[in-house]
Amino acid sequence: MKVEIEVRAFGEDDVAGTVDAYKSSELIRVHQLTKDTTLGDIQSLMAKLFEEVESGYTNPEQCLGKITIRVKKENGEIEFLG
Repeated sequence: MKVEIEVRAFGEDDVAGTVDAYKSSELIRVHQLTKDTTLGDIQSLMAKLFEEVESGYTNPEQCLGKITIRVKKENGEIEFLG
């Protein structure tokens, strides 16, 4: 199954000569995983992505993650896409 993991960090930034400035950093990774993959395994993949985005953006106001698994129902069966 194809699993998409997104992590986004954002917040205000200090930029000389501006009144308001904001910074955002976003990473998206796609993994091909087996059906035996556990939520703990996916959590570990997400933790690595959080570390990667935070290494380039220290102390963001917010850091959010999203996991997407795409499926469709065909002939009464659920099929994983990807």
